[in-house]
Amino acid sequence: MLAAPPAFVATLGGLAMLRVLQSAFVTAFGSRCTFGALVTFVVTVSDVTVLNIGGAFWSLLAGFGVTWLLERGDLRC
Repeated sequence: MLAAPPAFVATLGGLAMLRVLQSAFVTAFGSRCTFGALVTFVVTVSDVTVLNIGGAFWSLLAGFGVTWLLERGDLRC
């Protein structure tokens, strides 16, 4: 690991923390739409800018899209 590039080590650390972060979201938000909330948070933190539109918009769009595709049952009331 000492010979690995710092960006690679940081990426592995970030990937290892995703499950911990998801469990924190489950605790904080209950049991509905947890993966969509995680995607929303990650896209917001990454501060993606596409077509001069900031990360907040894209995070909401990505979070809703992931929830609609993968957690469709959670959207029903």
